[in-house]
Amino acid sequence: MFLRSIASRLSLWVLAGSVLVLTIAGGVLFYRVSGQILEKAHGEATALANEAGNRIEQRLARVADTAQTLAVVVGAHPDGADLTLRGALARNADLSGLAAAFVPAAGNPPESPFISRQDDGSLDRRDLRKDINPYWQANWFLAGLSCSQGCWQRHFHSQSRQREMINYSVAISADGRPTGLINADVSLDWLSRTLKELGKPAGAYAFVLDESGTYLAHDNPALVGQRGQANLLEALATHQASHVRLAVAQNPQAQGKPVWIYFVPIEGTHWRFGLAMPESKIYAGVRQAFVQALLLGLLALLALAVITLAVTRRILTPLGTLTSRAEQVARGALAFELPPARFPDEVGRLTQAFDRMRTELALHIAELTRNAKEQQRLASELDIAHQIQTALLPGEHYLDAHCENFELHALLRPARAVGGDLYSYFMLNERRFCVMVGDVSDKGIPAALFMARTITLAKALAPRARSPQHLLSMLNVELCRNNDSCMFVSLLCGMLDTATGELVMASAGHEPPVLCDADGVRLIELDTGAALGLDEEARYPPRTLRLHADQTLLLYTDGITEATDTGQQLFGVERLLACLGRSPTGSAAELAAGLLAEVDRFAEGAGQADDITVLALNWHHALADGNALMLDLTIHASMDDVFDTLDRCDASLRDQGVSPAVRDDVRLVLEELMVNMVEHGHAGGTDRKIELHMRLGDDAVLIDLHHDGHPFDPLQVPTPALTGDLADADEIGGLGIHLVRAMASELSYSHDEHGNHLQLRFLHPARPEPDHDV
Repeated sequence: MFLRSIASRLSLWVLAGSVLVLTIAGGVLFYRVSGQILEKAHGEATALANEAGNRIEQRLARVADTAQTLAVVVGAHPDGADLTLRGALARNADLSGLAAAFVPAAGNPPESPFISRQDDGSLDRRDLRKDINPYWQANWFLAGLSCSQGCWQRHFHSQSRQREMINYSVAISADGRPTGLINADVSLDWLSRTLKELGKPAGAYAFVLDESGTYLAHDNPALVGQRGQANLLEALATHQASHVRLAVAQNPQAQGKPVWIYFVPIEGTHWRFGLAMPESKIYAGVRQAFVQALLLGLLALLALAVITLAVTRRILTPLGTLTSRAEQVARGALAFELPPARFPDEVGRLTQAFDRMRTELALHIAELTRNAKEQQRLASELDIAHQIQTALLPGEHYLDAHCENFELHALLRPARAVGGDLYSYFMLNERRFCVMVGDVSDKGIPAALFMARTITLAKALAPRARSPQHLLSMLNVELCRNNDSCMFVSLLCGMLDTATGELVMASAGHEPPVLCDADGVRLIELDTGAALGLDEEARYPPRTLRLHADQTLLLYTDGITEATDTGQQLFGVERLLACLGRSPTGSAAELAAGLLAEVDRFAEGAGQADDITVLALNWHHALADGNALMLDLTIHASMDDVFDTLDRCDASLRDQGVSPAVRDDVRLVLEELMVNMVEHGHAGGTDRKIELHMRLGDDAVLIDLHHDGHPFDPLQVPTPALTGDLADADEIGGLGIHLVRAMASELSYSHDEHGNHLQLRFLHPARPEPDHDV
């Protein structure tokens, strides 16, 4: 039973071949001990390093002995220092110069001789006292005075001799105090020669480091004077062993490969001698043995492969048929027959499973085809829904020729194909501009439908609303109707007086706007009512502010503040204010685009979780005086005040050159409306008021009329029958209201908590230019 399984038979042959290969390869590698080679290399390199260190110590010791002897001789006979130094320099070829530098004081020799060896072997003398820079203030002199037993100082570059030097200093003492010093100069050229004369293995290099970690000598001259690499200095400081491995060599000639560093201290100095051996050179023998073993292993595996191939081809021949049938399946051909299985092994079971798979795959492909068509139809519908939703929104940029005193820029990015964020703006009349930004409670198609309903209702109700709070109240009532799904929308609405910059805002549970100007950025806190669609009795307190030149009001949805990064941190109000604060006086487009780019950078990699909307309104300036109000009156609801006001209106229009026909129409309409306000709208009132605001536009007289009486909409009064009695004397308005609607070019009405509001517009022809003909 065991041999009936293809896997078992194949495993048996592979196992037998692998055992043979591993036995031969293991026997060969067993005798290749790389550890012994490494230990041998450590011993040889350490011995070579010690030999080099001893050579350097001997030469430095001769220099130190000479300087210490001279310090005793010159200290006893300072007047003969010149001849003493010359004799010592002539006898010691290791020295490049000798100096007897005395402290400038009474009793000390007046000269400080310095004897140096020239390139041609001659000796030169100069008095250090005559140098431009006083040597007694130099660091080498001050440090040398404290070296009573002698010390090596830091190496330096000699400008006069154009070579690297190092000096050994010994203090000259008299009566227990230093009176000067003997300074012995040694050229580092001999140190480099010593390194080159060492019998180093191929590829190895040597160097000497001073106490600061700077190369005093190196087989690579380019590194002389440079500091050793950080890992080398750290290894020298922390390792007590005589050798250490560096992963990357500092010397470019080592090609950045690992090296072993063998170092020894040089007695009498703070220097260290180092010998670097590339690891590749140490293991060259091991690699050769490994190559030999690898070749043997390859030959063994080749033999094993031949055996496995022969056995596998014999066993797996029936799978060839299944392979060709699988290729047919890949081409989409599923109508074929399979040969019957001869044995109940893996091939037999695979044949039966393959046949079942072929049948089920055909059914699955048919199902996938249907699903793909359905997905394509749904994607097409979502694309159309996106286009419809986008069409409901106004353009991203608004700067009208008649409203050049402000500019608006808006951006909306849904999280899905369609979303629940919304923005809208439109002119209510020649002076009132309505702007709103909202966020529906859900996402996707339900939110998009609720958003479309909200925008449509808002545009339909806005002409009847006098204030944003009134518009929100009416919109809320409409959205609460038949709202079985309990969806709601937060909405921020504002109405802007395009002549003065006065902005009235009301919020239905929306994010507070941000005001940006040269003084910085700040949130405009609003008392907010409930979101629209939840409570029919909700109220929305207004907030009024006046925009000034170069101020920008930014409205946004919580897709900005609630954007998250990969760590689930919120973007938040603080980052929003910080982003806008970097350029608070930018244009509306720059502020909106900059904020959106900052959110994208913050949430990079996390994806957009919510719809994002940004709307920026930049106020440039108020309108010129020619568009200011002609009349701005508040009167008592009495007949005397009404007719006095009518006379003032007529006089103002006459002064502005308005034609008599238009003045008569204005007077007749105002008289009818204001008399009705006094006689009917204020019945029973004791202190009722009527407000009148009149402005002359380019082609029309614009009048806003407000009174705090009972609600009365002249647009809803039915048109009276014009046969028989022209008007019913008992019916409020009657023919008068009909004349009002007929004579005014435009008439709109709204009512809120402040009372009734009427907006009237009377067209008047352009005033002719004066005739200058004689």
